[in-house]
Amino acid sequence: MLRAAFALGSLLLLSPGARGQAGADGSVPPPGLFTEPPMHLAFDAYAAGLNVIRLNVAVELSQHGYRVDVAYHTTGLFGAVISAQTDTWVTGDWSPEGVAPLRFYSYGTLRGRPRRTLIDYLSGQPQVKILEPPDDDRDPVPANEQRDTIDTLSAMALLVRELARTGHCDGHATTFDGRRLSSIAVHDAGTVVLERDSSSIFTGPAHRCDFEGRQLAGFVHDVDREQLIRPQHGSAWLAAIASGEPLLPVRMSFHTRFFGDATMYLTEANRVGEAIPR
Repeated sequence: MLRAAFALGSLLLLSPGARGQAGADGSVPPPGLFTEPPMHLAFDAYAAGLNVIRLNVAVELSQHGYRVDVAYHTTGLFGAVISAQTDTWVTGDWSPEGVAPLRFYSYGTLRGRPRRTLIDYLSGQPQVKILEPPDDDRDPVPANEQRDTIDTLSAMALLVRELARTGHCDGHATTFDGRRLSSIAVHDAGTVVLERDSSSIFTGPAHRCDFEGRQLAGFVHDVDREQLIRPQHGSAWLAAIASGEPLLPVRMSFHTRFFGDATMYLTEANRVGEAIPR
């Protein structure tokens, strides 16, 4: 569940998959994409009626590149059982193919055990500089399969860019997080109206993007392989928080093996500490 929430929230905050493809339209991003100064979004995730995760996201999209920061921690009864917190960020440039990550860094704890990952990118090849703890109980992902992959946060930037460029979110990307190789296909589901919900600050029209992801490599030993490769499905709704803002995630839903269906709701949106007028 934590992986799903993080990838969504990040990616999501939405879109994992097989190679970062965004159309060869040059390196200049489309109009209406910029978020200067950075946009801050906060989400609460609910499963089985319980608030299980708090997620904070900062998105900065400039003419020259992007930075995405994501921090989450478990909360409530779920947090008492599985204590976890992670801070992750990525910086990257725009490219003719869409996005070109430069550095991905993640650090935090899971059940009190520290975890840290640092990936630098050189000519499309991720270079894993730090991986703590090491994955001795997992199949390594071959270097040739890592080539031209992107991280989950860059996948989010790619999705937002594509929506601004084409008005649609059809596509795919291959992601590598230092441990697992995954493929995700995203399908456009059109515009829908999100009704008022006490869990969220957003109501109104939103663009729905459905996705299907599956793990390709980096499997843990002694775990049912059929379960690990089973497709994961979810949806994300993206909307402009205010007039002139780019489309960003306002709600996400996905299925977990532990709690069944889970949903993330936007609870806060601001820029440089000030609420965005709506």
